[in-house]
Amino acid sequence: MIAAILLAAGESTRMGRPKQLLDWQGQPLVAAQTATLLAAGCRPVVVVLGAHASRVRPTLPARADVQITTNRNWRSGRASSIRTGARAVPSGVDAAVVVSVDQPTEASVIEVLESELAAAPEALIAVPRHEGRNGHPPIFRSAVLTELQNVTERLEGLRQLRRRHADRTIFVEMDNPIVTLNLNTPDAYQRALELL
Repeated sequence: MIAAILLAAGESTRMGRPKQLLDWQGQPLVAAQTATLLAAGCRPVVVVLGAHASRVRPTLPARADVQITTNRNWRSGRASSIRTGARAVPSGVDAAVVVSVDQPTEASVIEVLESELAAAPEALIAVPRHEGRNGHPPIFRSAVLTELQNVTERLEGLRQLRRRHADRTIFVEMDNPIVTLNLNTPDAYQRALELL
């Protein structure tokens, strides 16, 4: 069983409007990402809100396998949202995929990563790559869930965790360029729409 942590707490200052609410294939990006994670079989999907929470929450489905949690310290950085989400993941999951709302993915990407991680019992982390460039989202085995619950900005969040387990990380080459998309600016958003 794979859980998902969907990070959707940021203020979107570079975008100039809430990224969570950008149109993505006819629905708000955060809702589209949630649907993708559910389609990939992730249970539960833990959505971490912060900035714009009152506007974002109504766009999310009301169902038992979608858990909404609020990071009241979202201004302190992304690591605080990772901690908030990881602490909401129930015990008993085999792994957790960490997805940023502004890094859209597809169910097939997660399914391939899950399969590759399952086939490599010694691995703790699976990271997609496209044309030799590391991408997203990473999947982490439950053995590192406690570390996810304690990442900090000072220690570079997921980067430090991945460095710590570099010898137990696998990289999965993908044909799909979506694994390198980052919707940080209006121009990046437009390029992503054209790619779709």
